[in-house]
Amino acid sequence: MTTNPLGKIGRYALLFSPVVIVVVGFFAAIPWLKQQNDTFVLALTAAVSIFVMGYALLISHRLQRHLDEVQIASQGFASSRGWIWGAMATILLLLLSPVTNWLIDLANMLSTGSPDMSDRGAVQLALFFGLILVVLIQFVAVILASAIWQRRMGGMREQS
Repeated sequence: MTTNPLGKIGRYALLFSPVVIVVVGFFAAIPWLKQQNDTFVLALTAAVSIFVMGYALLISHRLQRHLDEVQIASQGFASSRGWIWGAMATILLLLLSPVTNWLIDLANMLSTGSPDMSDRGAVQLALFFGLILVVLIQFVAVILASAIWQRRMGGMREQS
């Protein structure tokens, strides 16, 4: 019989660590990437994005192995509803001037060092931050939709 000394939290930390390492490394390399040509930066950004998305799919399939039918239905409900709710919430957030201004100022600061000056890199970085915002809000919406499903199913189970 094999024992697992890491425990549940340790296993999840090891499972998610490659994504964290790649994303933190990418953000740490931004000053160095400013000195490189645009083709290399775009290729590296595409490679990091593909890695993170592919690894997220791998994690989701791996974590689905231990689910029963109700949990799989919960995940399907959350995925089908959460992505739409998250996209709509992101659109509403981007319509708010303070959020848009904050994203633009952040991109300008990271790209040129001044919140008032922008260049091509700042525009690309702003688009990248916008996509990150979409994914994060969709993630929160999927979690909320899953919680709604669990409350509905839990309430139905108690009645029978």
